[in-house]
Amino acid sequence: MQWLWLGLILTTTSWALTSPFASSVEGITIGNTHEVTAGIYRGSQPGKKLSQLAEYGVEEVIIFKSQTKNEVDEELAELKNLGIKSHHIPFRWKDLESVQVACEQTVKALQILRKAHKASRSLFFHCTVGEDRTGLLAGLWRMEQENLSTEEAWQSEMCERGYADGNIKKPWVVTKSIHQELTPLFLALAQKIAAGEQLTMKTCLNLVVNKVKKNCQ
Repeated sequence: MQWLWLGLILTTTSWALTSPFASSVEGITIGNTHEVTAGIYRGSQPGKKLSQLAEYGVEEVIIFKSQTKNEVDEELAELKNLGIKSHHIPFRWKDLESVQVACEQTVKALQILRKAHKASRSLFFHCTVGEDRTGLLAGLWRMEQENLSTEEAWQSEMCERGYADGNIKKPWVVTKSIHQELTPLFLALAQKIAAGEQLTMKTCLNLVVNKVKKNCQ
């Protein structure tokens, strides 16, 4: 049993380092980087490739993840050096503090996206691997901006870019947690957008999140 758990830990750790999805944006080699809407980009944690964003002309970055070591602090410092405006929203991929907090963090990110979009400022957002938390935010953003249906956002912006079991290399323990916590949150917020509501902090006060079973595979 010890060897089984050791193998599981090593597999999970290895997966967490990178995404198998390549960038589709010429000039940026950060994993899983794609243009979501005009001037708005998503991707993996840039790491040592952060300077590529400055060279590409990105003006703002949303770090949509909680800090595990000191990687967020390091990125914030480097973004400051590069002259890129930064926003850190400590959104978790599991063990959410509460539905309301997770909802409010998502709305905050959307508000930043709206402001950047309105001002025609180029923005890049990411979590760690750029698949789950990033996918949730990208899916909601496209629903809001392009009137995509929930299913269209789920398939084209989330599953196809590695959300949960959309990445077949992702350990099942990770996929299970994603579907238990992030998927119900996405579907609850997507339902609001589909009904014509713009997500605000008030949306989060009485948000009902139901257990669902929805897979990519």
